[in-house]
Amino acid sequence: MDNIYLRWWGCGAFDVRFNDINITFDPYLFNQNLAEIEPIYDYIFISHEHFDHCHPETLRKLCKGSRFKKLFVNAGCITPAQPIKEKYGDAAFERDLPITKHVPPDKVEILYPNLLDAAQGLSRSFNGTETLKIGNISIDTIESGENQSPNLPTNGYLISHLIQDISILHTGDLHEPYPALENLRGNVDILVHMKLGLGDGVSHRLVELVDLIEPRFMIPTHYRTDRKSDPIPVGHWPPNVTDENAFIESIREIVGNKTRILPFTAGIEYEVKMPEKEINWKWDWFNTWTIPPWRETNQTE
Repeated sequence: MDNIYLRWWGCGAFDVRFNDINITFDPYLFNQNLAEIEPIYDYIFISHEHFDHCHPETLRKLCKGSRFKKLFVNAGCITPAQPIKEKYGDAAFERDLPITKHVPPDKVEILYPNLLDAAQGLSRSFNGTETLKIGNISIDTIESGENQSPNLPTNGYLISHLIQDISILHTGDLHEPYPALENLRGNVDILVHMKLGLGDGVSHRLVELVDLIEPRFMIPTHYRTDRKSDPIPVGHWPPNVTDENAFIESIREIVGNKTRILPFTAGIEYEVKMPEKEINWKWDWFNTWTIPPWRETNQTE
């Protein structure tokens, strides 16, 4: 397998299959997808402790078996701010945290960001902030920002495959860009974009992020549709968009020609041709009927 495979599972859940290593970010699965998923991932990365990113039911399915090696989390997944009910509202629950209630502690490791947001304080220091290298991948952790405190940062992750020469940045729920992200410039092939810079009066944040990082590609995520095939059922986070094509085009208008938008459909696995780093937009015709309904109607008249 020379090519790699990418899949957005809905919400912030995203997985990558390299030649030799499978990884996933913020896995959040339901119904048939949850029932059928196998523990095929070597490493799992959690951006922060909210239930739609750190989902115990999914992690119990994935964090086991001979292939699984480590669940990497931010500090809040192990030592959440207290009291949880007041600090997070309905975004996290006492039953969920710490995540070591659901995953063996020896399989969980905290990562701290080595790129820090000045708004939270540059004088902070954390142990274990260096680039982590495991086999053929390197891991850089960035500060993300969702409901964090200075001593409990939330994470985004830049995963770079050193042999296949491709890198994926999952930002977590990043709300504000910050100057230190410029250190990633030229090192991000695929930006998994969550929701930064979307909404009235904040599009400049997305422009700033893209200018800082200069990703080759950008995949919008963290929204859902009304399609029955959407992996996230109606009534679960995140909210629906009324028109997904318009949503993608609005992002395209914001970023212009600064990067190339990849309009992924949640639940579909896409092949990336290597070393070109181009998406193979494979698709198939299929009928939803064997005899056209209009023909059946005519035959009975």
